[in-house]
Amino acid sequence: MKVLSVVWKIYDDRLQEFSNDTNGLIVVRDICEYIGRRIESYLLLGKAFLTGIKLGNIHIVDSESIAKRFPTKSHLEIMSEAFKQALSDIQPDIVHFHDCGDFCRACIKICIEREVPYVFTAHGFIAKNQTISSSYDREIAWQEEVYTTSDINIVAVGKGIAHKIYGDYPELRDGHLHVIQNGTTFRAEKIISDLKFKLGLQEKKILICPGKLTKRKNQIQIVKAYKRLPQSVSKNIGIIFCGNDRLDGELQKAIQAAGIEESLKYVGAVSSEKMKEYYSISSGMITASFTEGLSIAALETVAYGLPVVMFSDLECAADLNNEHVSCLAEQRTDEALAGAIEKWAEKEWDRDIILEFASQFSMEKVADEYIDYYEDILRRTK
Repeated sequence: MKVLSVVWKIYDDRLQEFSNDTNGLIVVRDICEYIGRRIESYLLLGKAFLTGIKLGNIHIVDSESIAKRFPTKSHLEIMSEAFKQALSDIQPDIVHFHDCGDFCRACIKICIEREVPYVFTAHGFIAKNQTISSSYDREIAWQEEVYTTSDINIVAVGKGIAHKIYGDYPELRDGHLHVIQNGTTFRAEKIISDLKFKLGLQEKKILICPGKLTKRKNQIQIVKAYKRLPQSVSKNIGIIFCGNDRLDGELQKAIQAAGIEESLKYVGAVSSEKMKEYYSISSGMITASFTEGLSIAALETVAYGLPVVMFSDLECAADLNNEHVSCLAEQRTDEALAGAIEKWAEKEWDRDIILEFASQFSMEKVADEYIDYYEDILRRTK
């Protein structure tokens, strides 16, 4: 069997054009890699024109030669031509889309025209009634176009996001939506680090907050919640924020205005490998995101044997809702989040139990489930 995966971008240090993107984009690369250990796995990336090379078990599709053939065409037109060429050259049994932006939607239309079986994975979902930022209106429109496509096959990366999708598109309950939980290759490592001392947090219990700083990730509320903690509790807790800053310094200003720079630190973007050092000095992870499919950062956290603090209405809370693994704030208020932080700080967490829980999120299992689903789709479309 041959699968052609299509996505705008991934994270991979081996590709210079894609070496600065992290977090959720890692999982697409890993899915393609682990699928490639069992079947032929091809990947077309829309963001940049690349030569055809092999990365591990992934065949990167050539788009550079197509760009040279059509120098006057737009980027989207060139990538659409590259997709058509890939269909002809590879003749995949199935095409797997990992986002619903302009590029992937254009390729989905080509699949429909040519009657090529395809599947779409929903790594995230913005509900129609969810107000985060006006910038998400376009994403909701993209979703509407993809999710209402006739005979669409959709994979939700977690139970929580599947429930959310059903809320807006109940018609998908008739077999068009399938759950395959995200996985991670992350494994706990013993690392001797002086990071705590460098950050001035050596006397504190650390919560790590990975992810780019955005309105959707909602890191500012964590600052507000921290200020709600009793001083007897907050004095023993430090929080480290890491990720690209898309808020123009808003988080740092909020920390400074609250006068808690000694306990809350922003360290900028951190590589996947360096994150292991941050996990090694942490005692848990915190997120206040408005929406997460099945957070890769959360899966990395539990793979390190650490608990997660989050709001109970977050999609991935349904997948991580275990009293031995997560600490949930039942309401979206600063007070409720502060209460969850305090509960986390007071509880004795069993690392072995968390590691056992995390074992279910292996990439081998994810790849096997995707291949089984490909086979099911192909049987139904014959």
